[in-house]
Amino acid sequence: MTVTEKPGERTEQAPSRLPPESRGTPTPQLVAGGVMILIGLLWLLERTGAVDFTVTAVLAIATMVVGISLMALARRGAHTGLIIFGTTLGLVALLTAAAPLEGFQGGVGDRLVEITTVSDIEPDYNLSMGKLTIDLTELADFQGEATLNASVGMGELIVRVPQNVGVEVAARSGAGEVEVFGQRVDGMGVDETYRSPGFEDMEDTLFLDIAVFLGRVEVTNE
Repeated sequence: MTVTEKPGERTEQAPSRLPPESRGTPTPQLVAGGVMILIGLLWLLERTGAVDFTVTAVLAIATMVVGISLMALARRGAHTGLIIFGTTLGLVALLTAAAPLEGFQGGVGDRLVEITTVSDIEPDYNLSMGKLTIDLTELADFQGEATLNASVGMGELIVRVPQNVGVEVAARSGAGEVEVFGQRVDGMGVDETYRSPGFEDMEDTLFLDIAVFLGRVEVTNE
C-alpha cells in the first residue's frame, strides 16, 4: 500500500541517532583526566607533608593506572592516544629515576649570584626553570675548604670558580650535558666527578655538588 502525503500534512521522521563515539566523553580522555588529577593530588599531599612521595613514585603510580586502564579497555579498541600518554608517563618516570633531583625547587627565570666572601655562600642554590649563574671568581677571603650545592630543574647551571683554588666537582644531569673545565659529557643519567689540575697540592679547596634535571651544567675558571 502506498502512503501519500497530503498538502499541509507533516511527515514524522525517526529520531537521529548519534554514533557511539560521539556520545559523552570518550573513555581514554576520562582516564587521562583521572590520571592527571591523581598526579596533582599526590603531589599536593607530598608538598603539604601529608604523605612522603617522590616524583618518581607519583609518576610510577600514574603509569600503572594507565596500564590497568588499557588492559580493561583492550576489547574496545587500540586507544592509541592513551597508549602514547602511558608511554610518555613511563619514560618520564624512568628519567626521574635516573635524574639527580627528586623534583624542581626554587623560582623561574635567569638568576645571577655573585659571591665575594666565603660567609656569603648559602647551603643550597636552587632554580626550578631557567638559567642559574654562580660567580665565585671574586672570592677575596678564601682559606681552607668550602662547599657549594646547586641545582636547576630545567635549564642551565653555570658555576665560575677562582683560578687559584683547587676544585672538586660532583656533577650530575638527568638528561643533557655536563661540561667541567673543558671536558664534556652528554646523554642521560650523567654522573661525573672532576678535579682541577693540581688539586692535591692546593691548600685551599672548593667542593661543588651540582646537578640539573634536564639541561646543561658547566663549571669554568674563566
